[in-house]
Amino acid sequence: MDFNLKNTAIYQAVRYSHNLVAQIAKPLTALLFLLTIICFGSVFSAAWQEKSLDHSWDRTLAGGILFLVLAIACSEISFFLNSRLKNPKLTMSLADYLAKPDTSDINVAGFFDFESAQIFARAFALAQKSGLTEPTTALLLYCLLSSRDSQIGFVAQRSGLDFSTLLLGLKQEMVNLKQALIKPAGDFEKVLPLAAKIAQTSGRNSISPGDLLVALAESDNIFQNFLTENDLRQSDLASLTAWQERWQKINEFKKRFWEKENLLKKGSIGRDFASGYTIMLDRYVRDIRDRIKKAGEQEIVGHQKEIEQTERILEKSELNNVLLVGEPGAGRKAVVLAVAQKAFFGKTVAAVNYKRFLEFDLTTLVAGLGNQEQVEQSLEICFSEVATAGNIVLVINDFENFVQEQSKPGAVNITGILTRYLSFSSFQMIATASYAGLHRIIEKNASLLNLFDKVEVAEISPNETLIFLENNTLFFERKHKRAISYKALREVIKLSARYLGQIPFPDRAMRLLDEAMVFLSSHTKDKVLLPQHIQRIVSDKVQIPIGEAEAGEKQKLLNLEELMHQRLINQEEAVQDVSSALRRSRAEVNVKSGPIGSFLFLGPTGVGKTETAKALAAIYFGSEDRIIRLDMSEFQNVEDVKRFLGSDTEPGLLTTPVRDKPFSLVLLDELEKAHPNILNLFLQVLDEGWITDGLGRKVDFKNCIIITTSNAGAEMIRQIVAEGKPQDTLKKELQNHILQAGIFRPEFVNRFDSVVVFKPLSKQNLLDIAQLQLNKLAKSLADKGIKLDITKELKEKIVEMSYSPEFGAREMKRVLQDSVEDNLAKAMLSGQLKRGSKIVIDPVDLHLIIL
Repeated sequence: MDFNLKNTAIYQAVRYSHNLVAQIAKPLTALLFLLTIICFGSVFSAAWQEKSLDHSWDRTLAGGILFLVLAIACSEISFFLNSRLKNPKLTMSLADYLAKPDTSDINVAGFFDFESAQIFARAFALAQKSGLTEPTTALLLYCLLSSRDSQIGFVAQRSGLDFSTLLLGLKQEMVNLKQALIKPAGDFEKVLPLAAKIAQTSGRNSISPGDLLVALAESDNIFQNFLTENDLRQSDLASLTAWQERWQKINEFKKRFWEKENLLKKGSIGRDFASGYTIMLDRYVRDIRDRIKKAGEQEIVGHQKEIEQTERILEKSELNNVLLVGEPGAGRKAVVLAVAQKAFFGKTVAAVNYKRFLEFDLTTLVAGLGNQEQVEQSLEICFSEVATAGNIVLVINDFENFVQEQSKPGAVNITGILTRYLSFSSFQMIATASYAGLHRIIEKNASLLNLFDKVEVAEISPNETLIFLENNTLFFERKHKRAISYKALREVIKLSARYLGQIPFPDRAMRLLDEAMVFLSSHTKDKVLLPQHIQRIVSDKVQIPIGEAEAGEKQKLLNLEELMHQRLINQEEAVQDVSSALRRSRAEVNVKSGPIGSFLFLGPTGVGKTETAKALAAIYFGSEDRIIRLDMSEFQNVEDVKRFLGSDTEPGLLTTPVRDKPFSLVLLDELEKAHPNILNLFLQVLDEGWITDGLGRKVDFKNCIIITTSNAGAEMIRQIVAEGKPQDTLKKELQNHILQAGIFRPEFVNRFDSVVVFKPLSKQNLLDIAQLQLNKLAKSLADKGIKLDITKELKEKIVEMSYSPEFGAREMKRVLQDSVEDNLAKAMLSGQLKRGSKIVIDPVDLHLIIL
């Protein structure tokens, strides 16, 4: 690789910029123009007032002419520096340079922009002062960060980085270099290929200071450590520099008023006059062009595939109507706006260029007219005007609301009138609908659906959403008068992706950002939106801790096993497995894309499987109410799949509760009894963390804990335990039995994070469970001022009355309710028990003894 800064055209601009004339040319131009205006203004003012113009006014006029000539000369000098010297013509593109297998004969310094060339010139000068032949990456970084480049300043401001401490460290490094006896070799050249690739990827032909900054984040160890300490990565710097480039490009373009796009913002009437009048239609539409004129040409983020599909359909000579289908918030309106914008500026296909995109407000039309007959007459006129005009694309949002047989209040069934016009080539329409509306309403009318070409609008990616947020940051900052940091935007993407999965991008990110800005401006005195503000909002929404765990929570996470054993007796393996899953999730070290944790609980009835699930829900989600419980024995037929997923006529018994409460523990009892087709559905849920419901909507399980229980092999468990075999042998033999018997398929069992075997309870386990149940009862009585004395004999009696090999400890609660709690309730209602009473329970017949 060849590098010679002084042998480049851009270096001439660097040299010239140090010339005194070049430095003062721009401010001197402004001063001279001001003096010119003053001189000419004085002469014209005197002439206007009909004063006699003596020789002094001649000198004033001559001075004005002289100042004008000098101003023009200075402006030419400034123009020559900024437009010619700073932007030399390149002999080849950066892409061609990088594609060459051998670049040893090409001077890479020729690809620097003016600011980068200035930085390198300074770096070489400082290197010579330090006794080096070439600069090190640390010295280059110092020159870069201490420059006044706007891109570096933008990165520092938006990221919250304070470069002052880093600059002090780099300055000390330079001092050490001067004093060193053995000088290190310059290693700056390893930065250049990286910076060139970054610039080429961004679509530019010159290397900017931002490209150097991103490249140094990969090649300089000091800078890497600095970024790590400040929770930033190289990709973050790349995003920040790209953000600044977009803003700079937009601002520079707005200044060039002569550009076609800026002139078109003023609008024109020639094309509209060449088309038919739309007097009735104009009462009920919003012209999307008005929004484009106000905002100007906006960057289109994502949805390129959908936009191209829409353009191709509109270009057709027949049946050129589009049905955009997607979840609300996925970007259906964004696709319409993008096509309308391209049409407004003449950048789409020829058949669509300069057409009017009109949003039809059918709700206003229906509300403003008296009866169905008037509505139909107005619709007939409006649709006729669209067809006659020939330059209109009609847009109807939420199309399903206006084509259903039984219309809702504020809606009308337009199918009969609309169908006649949709086949006309001069009548073009874009309709938007949700998947639910498509499946529930539109698909039932095949003749209507056949008049449209369907385009499915998918949500944009997290990276595209970040760009979308960056482009809208200024809007939120002006609205709420608060600044937004880059780290806050990054946190919005991260947390909305993880915790707000039921809403598509970019809508979920925009909602969260707006809510966070409202919180910041209304409830805090902070001036900058930071990640902790986003964490606070999301934590309040989902009712689980988010962000770095505090000391109390850390202690709880580390002692989960102990906390669960306060409610659960024995079953150490089950407790260990679920506790580990919770710790991984809270510490955010999960690399899988499925649920928080998924477990298959195997064991006899009444050994604690359900109680484990309840304890887990209470500890992790804060309440046992967060359990979504289904008895899988109710889903034994293939027809039950529809009940499970939902349809256009009924909600899904699993999918709807999960959509409503995405932060839940899903408990599926007696899984082995479910139909195989339902088990197949869970292959995707356990693997990818989502499923599609009966209406085509994505249901997210990534914030769920899934526990399935099964009594399969219960008798085998009792036999193996009776034989005294170890836990590992028990688990292995049981799994082999389940697979060989065809109860579950191997690929299904392997999807679970853990298969947990619950052993039968020993007598001591049962006594401990009785103690737990009686403790709950004692606490309830203590809240009423009544003390209950729990004896060993009472616990043994409870175990004797409730235990059976078939049901384990399941009957214990019922025995306590029927034989103990009923007696307590009668005693309290009769007045025998009152605040301050002390009681024991006779272990023989369980009657109360009041002390």
